[in-house]
Amino acid sequence: MNRRQFLVNSSFGTIAVGAANSDRLNADDWTQRKTTVPAQPVDSNDVRAMFPRLERERFLNAAGGTPLSKFVEAGAKRFEEFWRLGPRESGNEYFKAMLSETRRLFANLIGAETSEIALVHCTKAGEQIVLDGLPSIRSGGNIVTNDLHFSGSLHNLLGLRRSGIDVRIVKSTNWSTDLEAMQAAIDQKTALVTVSLVSNINGHMESMRQLADTGHRNGALVFADIIQAAGIVPLNVRELGIDFAACSGYKWLFGPHGAGFFFAAKQRQGADLPDRLFPGHVQHNYAPWTEATPSGQDDYLYDAPSDAQRYQPGHVSYWGYACLHEGLKFIASQGVDRLLNHSTSLTERLNRQLDNNRFRRITPQIAGSPIITYLSDDRELPNRLAAEKLVVGIAGRRIRISPAIYNNEDDIDRLVMVMNNEQ
Repeated sequence: MNRRQFLVNSSFGTIAVGAANSDRLNADDWTQRKTTVPAQPVDSNDVRAMFPRLERERFLNAAGGTPLSKFVEAGAKRFEEFWRLGPRESGNEYFKAMLSETRRLFANLIGAETSEIALVHCTKAGEQIVLDGLPSIRSGGNIVTNDLHFSGSLHNLLGLRRSGIDVRIVKSTNWSTDLEAMQAAIDQKTALVTVSLVSNINGHMESMRQLADTGHRNGALVFADIIQAAGIVPLNVRELGIDFAACSGYKWLFGPHGAGFFFAAKQRQGADLPDRLFPGHVQHNYAPWTEATPSGQDDYLYDAPSDAQRYQPGHVSYWGYACLHEGLKFIASQGVDRLLNHSTSLTERLNRQLDNNRFRRITPQIAGSPIITYLSDDRELPNRLAAEKLVVGIAGRRIRISPAIYNNEDDIDRLVMVMNNEQ
């Protein structure tokens, strides 16, 4: 395989990226996007220096969460100053602008409008808004998913099954979703199709457009868990036919736990997904609460949000969004295509060098996904990795590697040496 290397120039330094067209299995058009930039040598030291954790270990587990960066730490300190001094001293304009721009930046990232973005504390919170809010589920509609969906979501869905809801979990075939099996599970009683756009298990990429089209033809709505896509895989929720989506911010968005996003397509708000929480504040419109009570008005005046903020739970982690604000600005400065190409150039390098007799790859589309996973029977591997301060995701026999923009070829070469048990 001939790998092309590229140079990305930005205010954050010179970053190497690459692209290839290998190992795509039934990938949608959304996985086929490429960038074209001039070939140049690798130099990612400037970006690497922004992540102090890399001074003491080789961190290759962005799919589990990214280390704290200096630019995100600066955002946290900015909010702490606002919190410590109060709005008069530190500027209330900062707070309002930060929250507004954070929603706008995330909307731009996924091809949505700002009015379609709400703030929620995690991915599952967004999915739960849909599960709780769709009348079609409570009136007997079924839910269709597959076993590559997030295990925490499957746990929740199994609980709904035990409560009497028809939940259909399609089993994957050789670690890949069978599109025809998914489509066969969808019928005219399907209320919701809910999947992970990119699986945290092995980076499998769903055939989202086809699933959405099948769901919509049968009157179903579609939810996508985009936590392993937002910020690293180019995506457009409208082009993919996604009605609802959610993600946490602590993975590819460079933020902390406790702050995430919920997308609700504007045509679905209020009607297909009725209001549930009714956030906001009421005004008492009678004495002694008010001096003059206009006639013909209700005793309690209330203006409900008319956009996706209608689904927000109330106060959120403002500190967390101050951090995400900086993470999203960093992503915008780099470009998602470039971030993905950098990651896939490293996973392709890893895949070429690993001993195929010792490690079986279970990631179908390595060229379009930032995650690569292998099966291994090497019981000593976790100890060797720990001894060499190499951080990857390990779950039983599964070894998941997910390099990000702060990783380089030296990280991969060292990982290969340890995994192959080379002296």
